[in-house]
Amino acid sequence: MDPHLLRTFVSVAHCGSFSDAAHQLGSTQSAVSQQIATLEADLRTPLLTRRPVTLTTAGARLLEHAGPLLRRLDAARADVERPAGPAAVRLALGASP
Repeated sequence: MDPHLLRTFVSVAHCGSFSDAAHQLGSTQSAVSQQIATLEADLRTPLLTRRPVTLTTAGARLLEHAGPLLRRLDAARADVERPAGPAAVRLALGASP
């Protein structure tokens, strides 16, 4: 399950609209729609009804898992990117004659 697709799904679920989610994500409505279709194909089940946009039963179950999954991924990234030792200190000096 691609985290990018999962973030897109969460945005559509919270916005209740593909267009609003696209605006929030800085994307296009068609790109968001394609990403949701890709996620649905990966999971082999519909996650949203299209008109009006509502969660299916499977979509509601996925949304329950999505928040904790995305928070764990963010925490893992932050932990890996954190410097191992003390932060390097850079000192810059300037002088004039």
